[in-house]
Order: sequence, then structure tokens, then C-alpha cells
Amino acid sequence: MTKKAKIIKGIKITVCVLLAAVLIIAGVLFFPLTGKKHTEVWSADQAFDIAKIQTVEKTREDFKILMFTDTQLWANLGKNKECYEQMDALVEKTQPDLITLPGDVLSAMSSRFSINNFIKHMESYGVPWAPVYGNHDNEIPSNSLNWQTEKYVAADHCLMQKGPSNLYGCGNYVINIVENGNPVYSIFMLDNGRYTEYTDEETNETYTKEIYMGYEQIAWYEWNVKGIAEATGKTVPSMTFSHFAQPEFREAVEKYGVKDENDIYTIPEEYGFGYCQYLPGAAPVKSGFVDKCKELGSTKYIFCGHDHENNASITYDGITYTYGLKTGLSPVPWNYAKETGGTLITITGSQEKQQVNIEHFVMNGENA
Repeated sequence: MTKKAKIIKGIKITVCVLLAAVLIIAGVLFFPLTGKKHTEVWSADQAFDIAKIQTVEKTREDFKILMFTDTQLWANLGKNKECYEQMDALVEKTQPDLITLPGDVLSAMSSRFSINNFIKHMESYGVPWAPVYGNHDNEIPSNSLNWQTEKYVAADHCLMQKGPSNLYGCGNYVINIVENGNPVYSIFMLDNGRYTEYTDEETNETYTKEIYMGYEQIAWYEWNVKGIAEATGKTVPSMTFSHFAQPEFREAVEKYGVKDENDIYTIPEEYGFGYCQYLPGAAPVKSGFVDKCKELGSTKYIFCGHDHENNASITYDGITYTYGLKTGLSPVPWNYAKETGGTLITITGSQEKQQVNIEHFVMNGENA
């Protein structure tokens, strides 16, 4: 074999090795992971068993829930580090009993390694934590929500469950806060974090907007509220966490928010606090979820994320709607938030004289 032929052969071998390496890496990073098929089916006719609801023990007078939302961890490890630093500081400052994450933990530019790093970080706190999904969690081509949920469920301190397969979404579940074994508060984690198409009745044109709370989810929510009440002999107070705001939140801001020359809505003290740089992103139709909350008399607090630039909390017709303060510094155009950090929800006192206090902790921005 001539020297030239040997060189050409060497080049071919090198190219083949590099190509094989690229294919292997691409397979590891982008091969779709779907997880095991989800088969649990719920029916309103099935017997309710309160023992199947996971619990977090209340061990002191104040029960503290720290909410991180829209962390949107992505390919920029430096920005992810800043986000984790905010989270670390808030956990240290607030000493929570439970951490909730109402959506957009990851972004479309995340890899499957991002969720592993995130889980490892959350587990380091040694605190129970509960995520639900947002629209960006669903944009990672190789990581299905089903697979992501399995990763969360496997973590020691994560309370996430897949929930019934015949409800909208993946990850509808309940947590009972218990004192001496008795439920004193219920936490509903509800997945509403995707967009859907609607048809304009006047023009018959379709458009995309935030999805409404599913009718099956509402029936399942009612089944749980009534089941818990029957098991305990009383209506146990509750709050809900999901990604998108409810249409009533938008309605409340339009009705009571004070709009300035820059179209920013400030919430007057008699109704709440904070501001909305734009009206809450919510479904254009009401599916009856809030009406069901009012009817059952359990849920008085509804928390959401999604709209990074909004941090308002407003009480409207007996229910308080609150944005979690955006956590972390995800980039433009995803984020124009003036302030980032987290939100602390403190449940104080006995069930008969229970109070809920809501407070934003700004870690970066104008008022940090």
C-alpha cells in the first residue's frame, strides 16, 4: 500500500470514528424517552381512600410553603447557577416545610441532564417538594412529560405523582398537610400547562391561547375535596397550584387594578398587592373550576406562574389569586421580569382560626 493510500485510509477511519461518536452522542441526547405507559384510570364512582393521599407532617405552629416558579433551566450553565443561588438563599432564609414549583422548571433548550441536575439540587435541601408542568416543560423533544414524571417520582423527597391517565395532563395529585395524623390543609397540584386552539365565534378563525382547566380535572378535584371532608368529618381548607392563571384572575385585575400610562396594573391595598405589567395570560373561556371551588368552600387560594413580569396577588369574590415571583434569570425573550426570587406562603394557627400570609422575596431586581 502506498503512503498516499495509507493516509486516505487513515482519514476514512478517522471520519468514520468521528461520525460514530457524533451519532452516539446524538442518540444519548436526543433519542426520545417516553417512559412506561401510564395506565391508571379514575372514575367518580370508585371508593375514596384518604390513606392513598401522601402527607407532609406539620411540626410547628407555622407551616411554610416556598414557591419557585418558571426557573426555566436551559443550556446556559452560568444562568442556571445564578438561579440555583437564588433558590439556595431562599431555602436558607425561609426554612420551608414544603417547596412547590408550578411549572416551567425546564425550557426547550434543556437536555435530559438538566433534569438530573435539577433533581439532585432539590434533593440536597432535604425538604419535600412538589412540581407541576408548564408550557416550556413540554417543549423538550426528547424528554416526554411521562418520562420526566418518572424521574421526579423516583426522587426521595419529591411528592409528584402521575395521577389518573384519563385526566388532562400528567401530574395531577394531592398532598395533605397533617397534624398528629389529622389533615389540616390540602394542596392540589393541577396540570394546565399547555396551549390549545380556540375558534373565534365571529370570524370563525382559530387562535392559540392558554388551556382551560379540564372538566375531568374539576370532577376529580370535587371527588377529592368531598372524600377528604367525609373522611375527616369537616371541610378541610385547601389551595391549588398550576401554571396558567384562571380567567377570574384576569377579570379581577381588569376590575380592581389601577392602570397607569404605561398600561401597568397596580393592585390597591384593599384588594391585595403587587402589579401586572400586562393582563394575566388565561384561557378565554371559563370551564367552571373557580365556580366549583366556591361551591365546595375548600379552596380559598389559587397560585400560578407563567407570566414572568406579573407578581400580583388579589382577592376577588372570596378567592385570592397570586402569582409566584419568577425564580431565576432565564433570557429575553422569555423573561422581562423586573424582579426575581420566590414566594413564601405561611399557614398559621388552628383550622378554626387559620390565617394564610403571602410574601414575595426579591433576590434580584429593582427592590433586591
